[in-house]
Amino acid sequence: MSLDNHLLLRAIRKEPVERTPVWIMRQAGRYLPEYIKLKNQAGGFMNLIKNPELACEITLQPLERFNLDSAIIFSDILVITELFGIELEFIEKVGPVLSKTLRTEDDLKKINTDFDFEKVDYVYKTAKLLKTELNNKVPLIGFIGSPWTVATYIIEGNSTKNFSKVLNILKNDKIFLKSLLDTITKASINHLERQIKSGVDVTMVFDTWGGLLEGDLYEEFSLQYINAIHSSLKSYKKPMIYYIRNPYTKLVNIQKLDVDVVGIDSSITISEFNKGTGDKFCVQGNLDVEILKLSNNKIEEEVIKILSNINNTTGHIFNLGTGITPDIDPAKLKTLIDVLAKVSPRYTIK
Repeated sequence: MSLDNHLLLRAIRKEPVERTPVWIMRQAGRYLPEYIKLKNQAGGFMNLIKNPELACEITLQPLERFNLDSAIIFSDILVITELFGIELEFIEKVGPVLSKTLRTEDDLKKINTDFDFEKVDYVYKTAKLLKTELNNKVPLIGFIGSPWTVATYIIEGNSTKNFSKVLNILKNDKIFLKSLLDTITKASINHLERQIKSGVDVTMVFDTWGGLLEGDLYEEFSLQYINAIHSSLKSYKKPMIYYIRNPYTKLVNIQKLDVDVVGIDSSITISEFNKGTGDKFCVQGNLDVEILKLSNNKIEEEVIKILSNINNTTGHIFNLGTGITPDIDPAKLKTLIDVLAKVSPRYTIK
């Protein structure tokens, strides 16, 4: 069975669709009781993603509950740091913590750039298992973090709120920063290529902290690396999604991206985004996750507001503007998906 005619892939190509496809960032994870149970049994997040059978099971959990139009590998953008000899740990209520940082050219010179991809082979094994389990019912998304976003963690060493070390290096040592980004880009291309060879149908780049950059700096230290990744993998003909927060001031820059889909948060309307980027992309998004804490009627109102705001009848993948949070009732997500299935045909079929 071919996936080529799947709803999600048709929307990406801006072909006619009978309803708006939907998947949810972080759809496999911490808001689902079955995930919490499995995580506790396994002894934590890293034990889950490093076990292909468990990672496969978790990836499939939301598809068993909800009528979603894609699966996304249960993994993390920071597993790539293991290729740099940096151990990744997730601490409850703290987030990711790296065993060491890279902040100078000397630090970078100590890294073996003949990367040993056996260290992250669990990601590729998970992808292969998922392709078998999914049996082409829905596409499988594989992903990486943008080189810029991964660099912020490698420099800071953890989740930070002020990014003081990164911003200091951006100001005072651009040569080192570009060397680091070049190295991460090389690893990212290889990591994503291996995911494609393991069966993923769509690729995604999370530029979570791209919002730290503006104007020429955004192009120089983030976008050019995204384009390099896409260019290197173009021959595989797998569509690429790029995700960015707060894109409003970056529309002129984003227009220079060579990707198929741009995922956006709820800080801008989809029509504003399309207008500012010349309708170049399929757009993914962009319901505010807080709406899922409101009444079912309010959820329906907000879904209709987003759909009626878009001028196109296709070229839209419904999603949240950010990842789903642990405080969301899964029943509310089901309401969202059911509402979208009910009302979106009014906006997609012409």
